[in-house]
Amino acid sequence: MRLKNIVLGMVAGLVTMVVFSTKAQEVPSQPTDISPLLIGEEIPESDLKDPDGNTVSLKKKIAQKPTVLIFYRGGWCPYCNKHLAELQEVEQEILDKGYQILAISPDAPEQLKATVDKNELTYSLYSDNDLKVTKSFGLAFQAPDRYKDMLFKASDQQNPGVLPVPSVFVLDKKGTILFEYVNPNYDSRMSGKMLTAVLTSLEE
Repeated sequence: MRLKNIVLGMVAGLVTMVVFSTKAQEVPSQPTDISPLLIGEEIPESDLKDPDGNTVSLKKKIAQKPTVLIFYRGGWCPYCNKHLAELQEVEQEILDKGYQILAISPDAPEQLKATVDKNELTYSLYSDNDLKVTKSFGLAFQAPDRYKDMLFKASDQQNPGVLPVPSVFVLDKKGTILFEYVNPNYDSRMSGKMLTAVLTSLEE
């Protein structure tokens, strides 16, 4: 138990040192300059779209069950697909702890279906193709030019060239942030094993 609490503290502390900065502009040019919501803060009201294009209230979804909330770059990203697949492997353990998994990306709704099929996912993916939710969480940054055409197409022409920093949030049913992992290095993701250890620590 002590070891898990130490690990939880180390992860939270590292992310705080590396990522958090004061807000200098709405959408910074570098992922290291973002200003994410902090542990203890409540997430804002926001709407997403499901794979069928229906509008969904994020806070209403979260009110149903404590939530592991994932922000990923898109179904085109191999690191994201690997992470989503790894989460699928530990989904039952996460469900057994009383949580649901929701994952958000700038992909258009129709793109989500392809990602679900490719990775054989049974948890829910949602579209934030106008990046409003990503911006409200303080995770948005200007994508490098080489990504912009692809992002514009993948978002059904809604995304002019913005990416989220890949992140994991653990939320209670009120939308209060209990834990977060936000890393500007997009190839470094929180492992399923580490995530389940964090959820166990939060129970203690």
